Amino acid sequence: MTEVRKQNEVAIKERLLVARKAGELSKAINVDDYTRYLSLLLAGLSIQAANGSSKAELKRTAQMALQHLGY
Repeated sequence: MTEVRKQNEVAIKERLLVARKAGELSKAINVDDYTRYLSLLLAGLSIQAANGSSKAELKRTAQMALQHLGY
């Protein structure tokens, strides 16, 4: 699982760098920190799913996270 999480973080960081180059992500944002933050959100959702949260609960939580990310 550790290797999967590391690979996911690499993919997230690569996507954030593409977004930055396209002007979709502020240069003021620390990409490494933001990558860890997004990874933390995904890990939290994964734990909630493993602990039995329903699909509807996970969807509401994900929507809340997106609102706090400004989406």
